[in-house]
Amino acid sequence: MASCKNCPPYKNSELGIFFPDCFERVSGHCNKKNPGNVQNLHILAHRVMPKFFDGIELDYLHRLAPNKYITASWVLSHIRPSGFRFGGLYTFRVQDDTMYTPTIMGDIHPTSLAANLNILYYPFQSLRMEAILQKARETDPVESQYTIEWTRPCDTWTANFYNVRNENGRCTLSVMRSVSAHWALGGELLLEWNDPQKLTPDLALAARYSHYNYSLAATASRQGLDVSYWQRIHPQIQMANLLAWNRKTRKTIATICYQWNFWNSAVHGMFDSDASVGFMWTKYLRHLPLQMGFSVIMNLFTDRFAFGMRFVLDPSGLRRGE
Repeated sequence: MASCKNCPPYKNSELGIFFPDCFERVSGHCNKKNPGNVQNLHILAHRVMPKFFDGIELDYLHRLAPNKYITASWVLSHIRPSGFRFGGLYTFRVQDDTMYTPTIMGDIHPTSLAANLNILYYPFQSLRMEAILQKARETDPVESQYTIEWTRPCDTWTANFYNVRNENGRCTLSVMRSVSAHWALGGELLLEWNDPQKLTPDLALAARYSHYNYSLAATASRQGLDVSYWQRIHPQIQMANLLAWNRKTRKTIATICYQWNFWNSAVHGMFDSDASVGFMWTKYLRHLPLQMGFSVIMNLFTDRFAFGMRFVLDPSGLRRGE
């Protein structure tokens, strides 16, 4: 009987079972960290970017039980839909101090019946299934996004489906894998169709080099290039640089942003190559269950600016992590 090199034809075992060594399957072990998915490749840099408010926003959160919350919000804005919304969050199972999915989150506008619904479910620890549904008006179709993600010790496989219908739709298939303690490589396949007989594919490549206090990430495709660099220059200060180039418009935008954390507040700022300057400040009040923040963004070329404020009333202390 033939066998591979350096492998005897048969292996003696205590149970009297004989099998060639070269056909035995040995489970491997990965000592690298999971790299996350391709969609969150630039998440460290995006977290430093200011989140600008438009108009005035009032939010209220209240905890009824460890797995039950109610929410309410009122928005006065030129961009976002104005008015009052209410909703909540519910997790089906609670065991000791651990909550187990499925988890349902949603809200609704009582006048226009515009609604958002998010369902998150982990049938297994390594498998994530999520559905995000949004309906703008009663007559508009439902905007949908479905996600299936499988996480392993060294890689993550993700499938996203956006408004999939017979006439049109879009889906992405991506994988991200750690090849060393610092390097992670991946790719994403985009499938888009506006006609049942016409399918447009596109491929993007992704890479990231990361350490504890800095990270460099890049994605490239036929549509353009995105590069981000994040660094923690102080225990309380983070900085990030982002570069985006669009092949169709031949336009490049570079952004520099920072985040400065204090014990009860945070400051975010940014400046980009289009001469836009932005600033965001948030603070937790010491003796009141209230978080307040304001933001302003201005373009130096056009002298236009937008100002916004947000207040979050949270008697349960959820926003403070208590």
